[in-house]
Amino acid sequence: MTRSGTAGFSLLELLIALTIVAILASISVPSYNGFIARSRRSDAMSALLRLQLAQQRWRADNPVYASDTGTLGWTNSLSPEGYYRVQIEVGDAGDFLGKAIPQGTQQSDACGVFAINSQGAVEVPPYASAACWNR
Repeated sequence: MTRSGTAGFSLLELLIALTIVAILASISVPSYNGFIARSRRSDAMSALLRLQLAQQRWRADNPVYASDTGTLGWTNSLSPEGYYRVQIEVGDAGDFLGKAIPQGTQQSDACGVFAINSQGAVEVPPYASAACWNR
């Protein structure tokens, strides 16, 4: 079979190339989205570690842990990058529980809500597991 004098791709070659591109995209896009969600988790961890430090400073001068972020002087309850809302669930003389609740696109992240107390990361359900904290 001989080709005519025109150069270019046949329809079959074009369809094969498009199929390959579609397969590669279907594999790489979810992987990329998972990578982005994992990288945004560091925003929650950073905010919660700052909260834990602020709570320890507060507790050094007061008989109880702070029961809200406003008491600690935080005017904004969002994490540094804004992907999580930080709140104090419990604050009493013995302990506190701070949570980072995903906001916006981060709500679809499988790890969900991160939590911390005076001892460190809370890694039991319904909060993010150790695997989420370790990224």
